[in-house]
Amino acid sequence: MNWIPEIMAAGQGDLNSPDAQKLGRKLWLTSSQGKYIVDQVKYFKNLDTLSRYLDANQNKLQLLLRRADKYKQQEIIMGNHHVRLNVENGYKSFVH
Repeated sequence: MNWIPEIMAAGQGDLNSPDAQKLGRKLWLTSSQGKYIVDQVKYFKNLDTLSRYLDANQNKLQLLLRRADKYKQQEIIMGNHHVRLNVENGYKSFVH
């Protein structure tokens, strides 16, 4: 992911400004986190690993996530797990 334009905008063109450095650090620290958050502690970057962890049929999971996107929900419940979209990292859709 190319964060330079976003960081440059935060620092008004100066990568060494405090605002640019703060945003850069935040982006770096959160880059390893995934799109999906399960039970507030486990992060997943893709649907395949998420469905394996949930022991769920990938098609059923995808259907639930599409429905959540359609109704602008940021969380679904599957079995005993709460699956939340990681909006803090800028994700806006479960599926796209």
